[in-house]
Parts: sequence; C-alpha cells; structure tokens
Amino acid sequence: MSSTELELKLKIDAEAARRLRDKPALLKMALFQSSQSDLRSIYFDTADFRLRRKRASLRVRWDGRQWVQTLKRRTRLKHGLSNPVEIESIVQCSDVDIAGIDDPAHRSWLKKVVSGKRLSPVFETNMRRSTTLIDVGGTGTVEVVIDAGTVGNEERSHEFSEVELELKAGTAHAILTTSEILFDQECVAASDSSKAERGYALIAGAGNATQSAKSGRRFQKPALSVQTPMDEALKMIGRSAADQVLGNWDLLLGSDHPEVPHQLRVGLRRFRTALKIIKSSTGATDLQRLSKDARQLGRIVGRLRNADVLIDDIVMPVVRDTGKQVKHKPLLRFLEDERRQQRSLVRGQLESGRWAYLKLNCMLFNQAVERALKNQMPSGNPRELSAREMTRMWRAVEKGGCGFSENQIDERHELRKRLKSLRYAGDCFLPLYPADETKRFIGKLKRLQDIFGYLNDVAMANHLAQSIAKNHPDDTDLHKSLEAICEWHDHRTKAALPKAHKRWRNLLESPKFWHAREA
Repeated sequence: MSSTELELKLKIDAEAARRLRDKPALLKMALFQSSQSDLRSIYFDTADFRLRRKRASLRVRWDGRQWVQTLKRRTRLKHGLSNPVEIESIVQCSDVDIAGIDDPAHRSWLKKVVSGKRLSPVFETNMRRSTTLIDVGGTGTVEVVIDAGTVGNEERSHEFSEVELELKAGTAHAILTTSEILFDQECVAASDSSKAERGYALIAGAGNATQSAKSGRRFQKPALSVQTPMDEALKMIGRSAADQVLGNWDLLLGSDHPEVPHQLRVGLRRFRTALKIIKSSTGATDLQRLSKDARQLGRIVGRLRNADVLIDDIVMPVVRDTGKQVKHKPLLRFLEDERRQQRSLVRGQLESGRWAYLKLNCMLFNQAVERALKNQMPSGNPRELSAREMTRMWRAVEKGGCGFSENQIDERHELRKRLKSLRYAGDCFLPLYPADETKRFIGKLKRLQDIFGYLNDVAMANHLAQSIAKNHPDDTDLHKSLEAICEWHDHRTKAALPKAHKRWRNLLESPKFWHAREA
C-alpha cells in the first residue's frame, strides 16, 4: 500500500509528554480512547548506506500482532515538517522482502538503488507509543502519536521522545489547528531528524549532537515566476521569511555570534512585510495575530542586536582608529555585561511557551495561508502583485521623505523603516525581473539604507550617553569614554548627512523596475 503523508514532528520531554497525554483538549477531541503499544523496528540498508544517500529508509516493525515492512522515500524533515511517501506491506518475519512490495514502481526503484547488494540490519528502535485519533472541528482527522524509547544497535544507543501529528483526512491546515490547541503556551521545538536519521547519526558517531553554525541563516529568495499560481506565490513569499526566522531562532539558542540575532530580527521584519502583502492582496485578516507576535518578538531580539551594535559598530571602530583600548575598557565591560543580560533574556523568551503560536505558524506557514484564504483563490499573477505592492510601498516612502533635508531623527527613523519594507518586498519579487532592471535600484536602496543605519546607530549611542549620565552620574570613566566615542562619530555624522541627501535624490530619480513592461 502506497501513500503520501503530511507529518509534523516535535521534540518533547517526558514532563511535556505527560501533560499532553492528560490534556483536556486532547481528550475532548478524541474519537476513541487512546491506545498504547510497544513497537520494535529494525532498519535495513546496504553496507555503503545506499538508502540513506537517497533519503530513504526501509524497516520491518513488529506492532504486537504482525511484522509490517515500510519503505519511506523523501524522508527529509524541514522545521519538523515532512511529506514522505510510505509503502507498506505485510511480511512473514523480521527480515525484508523486496518482492513483497506491491507497488511496482517503488519495488523497481528499490531494486535499482540496492543493485544486488545485501540489505542488513543497521540499527533498531524500541519504543512505547500512545496513539490518539482526533476530530479537528470538522476540518479534518489527525492522529496524535507520542513516542518514547531508544534507538541504536549493540554498540551504542540513546533515548528519544517526540510527538508526531499526522493528517489522516480533511484539510491540511487541520494539523496547524491541532498544534495550536495542544501546544498553547508550551515550548515547542521542531524535530530535526526522523527516527531513521537518528539511527544513522548514532552509528556514524554523531549521537544527538547538532552542528552549530557560526553565523546566521540568511534570506533565500522565493523562486517566483509569472506562471506561479497566486496562492502558491503568497505562500512562497511568507515561507521564505518564516524559514529565516526558524533557522535563526534555533541558532540563537546555542550561538553567541552577533549575526544570528541580526538575521532573526531581519527575518521577523521580512515576515511582517510578507503578511502585509498577503493582507493587502487578499483582504485576509486571520494573520493579524502573527504580525503582532512577530513585531513584539522583534523588539525583544532587537535589544540584543542593539547591544551587539553598540560594541561592534560604535565602540570598537573608535578603539581601532585611536588605539586607546585601555581608555574604553570600563565602557566595554559595561556593554558586555548588558549584552550578556540581553542574550540570556532573549534565549529565555525563545525557549518559553509565549511564542508557540508564532513558531507553529512559521513551521506550517503554507497551512496558515490556506486557512486564512478560506479556499478563495487570489486574482492576478505575481508580476501584477509585485507592481501593485511595490507601488504602494514606494508611495509610502515618498511621503515619508517629504522635506527630507528638514527631517529630524525620529522622522528619518520612520523613513528608514519604510525603506526596509520596500527592500524586503523587492527581494521577494526580484526573480520576476531581469537582473539588469533590478540591480541599479536595489543597489541605490541598499546604499541609502546603510547611511540611515549608521545615523540610527549613532543616535542610539547618544541615547546611551544620556541614560548613563542619568543612571550612573558618578561614573566618570564611563562618561569620558562615551563622550569621546560620541564626538568621534559626530564628525562622521556631519559628513554622512550630505551623502544621505545625495543618495536619496539618486533613489528618487532611479527607474522603478516594477514599472517595467509585462513579461
């Protein structure tokens, strides 16, 4: 029997598993009483791991009544979500039986991959499983599975526990609704590996360890084309930002690299821009809470990012230029303490249940859009969407830039935010246009943003000086250090302002690529 699944896998500890099993919401939605079973699964592969290289797995599982053979293809997990193809067949013993696979296409594929090599047991799982079938308000049927057990072989093993939501019938967004109900105010973490991947990692000596990246996950442009259906285009735009959010969310829990909170905050801003595009083009209002949560989390992460900027972009350039590191040591110690505090606060927030709704909707963003659209197909094509949204955002930029030379710091900051929204939207739509039509405008936009960013950072340093003068009036070392640093940057600010005026005029005069002729 062959089928394609939609699954969400989440990591869960023993206490969270206990709470989930006893949760009134789960019991209320249950169609039947939860079942308990002990499962033993034996995973097979060739000596050179040909199935693993094809992102496939082959197992034989004893379910308490019979041996069931399962071939899984497309097993890769991304932010806990997978759409594997499963081919199941009954076998007579604990060994594999390729001939018993009743789907001829998959049977032929497996034979070709194995190419006559012997399939041998490589590891196995032994686990206790709790299974509950629930009805999600008439929108679908979802199987809730809680697994706890071990994976390994005779040489090594480790324990694991996870919860899996699998769509059995109905609309795909039933999984999203289920996760929102069951994990409200719970700390949720996407499973980054299937049971098969855990086993392979273990026998390779990787255990449970995950490799931490040195810097943040950057934005990947969605592969839009004029032919992309509009509903899919909107999903792709939001999903590209959601992927950036989720990637840096997990990285920040283990990395001190300053690029990680920066990319997380950028991802959250891109996500809000995507939600505005969806709302503007469809009228959908069901995503408003997402936008609000993204804004609030962005402010929290922004405090850590600001702490990084004050050290790396405000103080250290002065130290390198003047060679007077000793003079600024008290200030650097003060700022490092603030950065450590902010990093601890941000990590505490990211690991709390406060953001479960936001994180789950990022994981299942396609399903969030489907639920919000309510089966209504947006009209037009991505090129028309781009022209409409970029024009709307550009008008907001022009309005914010009126009286540019007279603008004060707060007005420049507001204009900077509008430029960012324009840039983030433009990044999504770039694949729709020839590079020579977009490169000049985006380049000028980036250069103007760079100057605005610097001016904003200097203003933040001046605010810090005022705060320290108020809260630490007797700390003369801090005052002298900040005074010297602000003076150093003030000279450069005076030179930056005329450049900002010039770059603003250049941007105004630059051809707008979204006005290009239709493809």
